[in-house]
Amino acid sequence: MSKDGCMLFGTGPVLPVKDIVSAVNYYCEELGFALDLVHGDPPTHGSVTRCSVGIQFTPAPGGFEASDYPGWVYVFVDGIDDLFEEYRGRNVTITKEIESYGYGMREFEVKDLDGNRLRFGAYLNSLADSG
Repeated sequence: MSKDGCMLFGTGPVLPVKDIVSAVNYYCEELGFALDLVHGDPPTHGSVTRCSVGIQFTPAPGGFEASDYPGWVYVFVDGIDDLFEEYRGRNVTITKEIESYGYGMREFEVKDLDGNRLRFGAYLNSLADSG
């Protein structure tokens, strides 16, 4: 436990998907994540990790498509320009090109197979500090 009494150390967003296996494969093959698990037969849960960022998947509730209510995940990164170029060179749908903003962030956004959006961002001051 930290000195301020906080026990929280991370998050694990859970995104609705049409097909767990397809989602896991896309995140591993196109977004560079590693497989943690696929649970159930048929699969009812999946999980992937890249660095210390974990994302989980669950089927959309009965009667709904995953794209009916896509999720959003904001991921803080180092080396944002390199990551953007990595994704540009793969089969990744980039929905917002990389750009620096007046609120102090450099960001871009991608969309997965189910319409879930991942926005990647780096603090501009940390970019200046590192280069």
